[in-house]
Amino acid sequence: MFTYALFATLILKAVDFFIDLTHIATDKAARSSVLTQLCAWAGGTTLVAIGAHAKVVAGVVLPGMGLALGKLDAGSILLVGLMAASLASAGADTRAAVDSSDSTARPPLLSPSPTP
Repeated sequence: MFTYALFATLILKAVDFFIDLTHIATDKAARSSVLTQLCAWAGGTTLVAIGAHAKVVAGVVLPGMGLALGKLDAGSILLVGLMAASLASAGADTRAAVDSSDSTARPPLLSPSPTP
């Protein structure tokens, strides 16, 4: 069941990414969102790849995967990295939606253009 939730989260974040991508030319927030999601996916994939080759965590079995981290092939590393980063992104979105006081607000990755 957890694996289905991970796939659903990846699909959700991919749809959000493509929606933002369609507005990238006109919306500064969309540019920031696209760049932020690309950074999250790259970071998640990189960390899973490092983990798959690090002896200290090579035997760790990820929830819902049933296979030790050190036994993942390249495609699995990419998929698990994308899913992990998407789950983290969805968690950040949920936190921002619940936090009505903006106490966890973060500046955008790309700052707004100064107005002339």
